[in-house]
Amino acid sequence: MPLIAKVGRTHFKTKSLIVIAALFLWIGVFLHLFPVWWMFTTSLKSTREVFEFPPTLWPRSPSLKAYGLFFSVFASSLKGEAAAGKISLVYPVYIYFKNSFIITGVTMLIQIPMVAIAAYSISKLITAKWNRILFLFFIGTMMIPMQISFIPNYLILRHFPFPTKIPRLPISHKPFPTYNFLNSYWAVILPSMYSAFSFILFKGFFDTIPDELINAARLDGASELGILRRIVLPLSKPILAVVAYFTFNSSWNNFIWPLIVLKERKVWPLSLILYHFQQQLFAQPPTEMDPETEKLIRAGISFSGLMAISIIQSIPVFIMFIIFREYLMTGIKLRGFK
Repeated sequence: MPLIAKVGRTHFKTKSLIVIAALFLWIGVFLHLFPVWWMFTTSLKSTREVFEFPPTLWPRSPSLKAYGLFFSVFASSLKGEAAAGKISLVYPVYIYFKNSFIITGVTMLIQIPMVAIAAYSISKLITAKWNRILFLFFIGTMMIPMQISFIPNYLILRHFPFPTKIPRLPISHKPFPTYNFLNSYWAVILPSMYSAFSFILFKGFFDTIPDELINAARLDGASELGILRRIVLPLSKPILAVVAYFTFNSSWNNFIWPLIVLKERKVWPLSLILYHFQQQLFAQPPTEMDPETEKLIRAGISFSGLMAISIIQSIPVFIMFIIFREYLMTGIKLRGFK
């Protein structure tokens, strides 16, 4: 249904307002898309052309050399200490791309079912008295700033499951066995297994599902997990798409926590190598720049490589939006009408 009826569009004032509104919208579209265009064209330019003034809107000699970082690194043959600690990329970008996919995929596989079960339990299984108490308990984590949890999470992951002093066994007086999750995928995945924001989205949608439908399934002998899997989740596709998209986004772009718990380059996600490469390009003085970055700059790959990695990192987010676009719009409409 159009916002303004066709009959009212014939008036001069109405036409003027429509033109002005459309103009502002197109300006907004331009302001959002121009940085993307600039990032893409910069990835095709040489280092000399990047710093030219006035800047060019399209490279005079487009080159895909920067995208070669996805498959190879110029100094990947370096061994020993240089390759272990003082090299910018060390591994091809596809290694970091794979790490991001593993971390994000496992996080989604664990977080979404776990939060959905918790939200269904609070919405349909718990009595009214405990419902409010448990609901406040589950969303209470939203009241705690993320930075406060860094130290406790780090200590627990360092010698799991004990956060501080490790107790000793009663008879042998040996310390309890512990496991160090640092420098592994699980160091990023485990703290992300629960999301209070996703819990609120799920519970708000499950509350709209009629209890009569669930009670009828119970009379037919269906278990609670069967009801959740066969009835509730198929009806919840829009909100599942919303939760999946936001979970993918937050996990894919996660930066601060991986920077703290991941020190080995072989498990770094794309966000960390992008940050490290940027830091090296802006290194002051230039003598502090590592040998790998110097070779990339001499090969003509500096800011073009940075933009190429940025584009590679943004492509999966764009693809996820295209896949879930219709479900996302449906979910937004449902939340708005509610």
